[in-house]
Amino acid sequence: MATGIIAEYNPFHKGHMYHINETKKITDNDIVVIMSGNFVQRGEPAMTDKHTRAKMALRNGVSLVIELPVEYATGSADVFAKGAVNILDATGIIDTLSFGSEQGSTDIFDKISDILNNEPNTFKELIKNYLNSGLSYPSARTKALEEYMSLNLDFMNRSNNILALEYIRQLKKLNSSIKPVTVERIVSEYNSRSLSGEISSASAIRQALLDKDISALDSIPENCIDLIKDKKIPQLNDYTSILSYILCTRSPSEISEYADITEGLENRILNTEFNSIDELITKTKTKRYTYSKLQKAILHIILGITKKDQQADPKYIRVLGFRKDKKYLLKELTEKASLPVIMNVKENENLLKREIIATDIYNIPLNKKRGMEYTTPLVTE
Repeated sequence: MATGIIAEYNPFHKGHMYHINETKKITDNDIVVIMSGNFVQRGEPAMTDKHTRAKMALRNGVSLVIELPVEYATGSADVFAKGAVNILDATGIIDTLSFGSEQGSTDIFDKISDILNNEPNTFKELIKNYLNSGLSYPSARTKALEEYMSLNLDFMNRSNNILALEYIRQLKKLNSSIKPVTVERIVSEYNSRSLSGEISSASAIRQALLDKDISALDSIPENCIDLIKDKKIPQLNDYTSILSYILCTRSPSEISEYADITEGLENRILNTEFNSIDELITKTKTKRYTYSKLQKAILHIILGITKKDQQADPKYIRVLGFRKDKKYLLKELTEKASLPVIMNVKENENLLKREIIATDIYNIPLNKKRGMEYTTPLVTE
């Protein structure tokens, strides 16, 4: 059996390497990573393509990399967790799920997940009251939990803890045999924008590299620097013309079908003049519609991802890469998986249609030709 890790590796850095090494100490297992593709949960393009990031992981202790389909990879925490956990469960080869958190224990997440999965009436009323006060859903839910449990849950505002909770909730919903374990995060906050030596957050590394600050490379494993140095980093603004075209050719009712378009947001977007996606978000954001939520919504319009796409269960397991000395994991996967295992794009065009389109869109500002999904081979190390 193997241990699963759910990741973006955007980019892969020394904190990720620490998590992998600590997980190996805890579980003594091979590591199978399910990783976001070319677009990530923040509602942005990944700073480097998925095959490059898979190679980084394989060079640093990961045995097998599986792709998290784009409709889940770009979703809110519950959607992201649903897709990833369902696929890991369907592999048939995972007995533990390891994730980083600021808590270093799964106990509190276990208690909270029971409340959220069962939703007592008193708790539902509390959420409703906080939503009516103008809070976003994540903030309203946290406030309701604090009141219901009589606990200070400030730590639940941190991205890693939010995801940790959703992973455990999804494991419980599936009645999965996979056991959660957590590795306490060290040094840097997940969303910190400041470099902090050898272990910095992915957010800080991305920002530094955008600013041409090469000191960020100190946070990247040496065997990955060649894969990331001097590479163009795509930005969401690079897709402004695509968004403008779609908004010109779709009705409000059509726009409302896209994921994260709720409560009339389609009209706010359609009625706003803008020259860039950043400008559109700045003009439309409110206390309820946060910058992050709007990024996701706009990206879903660009990629054509609907609410129904995110509600559907995963239909396949796609392998992005593997270590040659761990090839036996591929054999185990194909024998035990309860979903089709995909390694060839051409033979699975219908299942991978959304990924093919997403990759073509991702590559537009990079001036790469269409059809890269067909010509890029499995990553091996």
